[in-house]
Amino acid sequence: MSSRPTIPLVLIGVTRTTALHTANAFAGTPYYVSAALDKTESPVAYQLSNHNLSVVLHASHPRPRGIITGTAVTGDELRLVERAWEEYKDGILVSRNQTGVWVAISPLYYVYTER
Repeated sequence: MSSRPTIPLVLIGVTRTTALHTANAFAGTPYYVSAALDKTESPVAYQLSNHNLSVVLHASHPRPRGIITGTAVTGDELRLVERAWEEYKDGILVSRNQTGVWVAISPLYYVYTER
């Protein structure tokens, strides 16, 4: 029996609880949440920042292959996420001949269905 491929993701949301609740959307898919960053729930030193995101991306095992940012992530924060993601993608994923994706859930369009 072959095992199903798994693709680790990093979720970023207003709170850890919100980000991790989003993990339910990946049930039955090859994607799973390997880490979460938040803007308000964790102690300030561990909240979303360019540095903290870079640490999560570079230190996680297995290496994340995607990031999903929630609707509460502002334009300025999206720019810092973009910098960290592009540096990681170009420096780590490309060197390993892997692909990755960043999905920014728009604050103007979001559908959530509780199961």
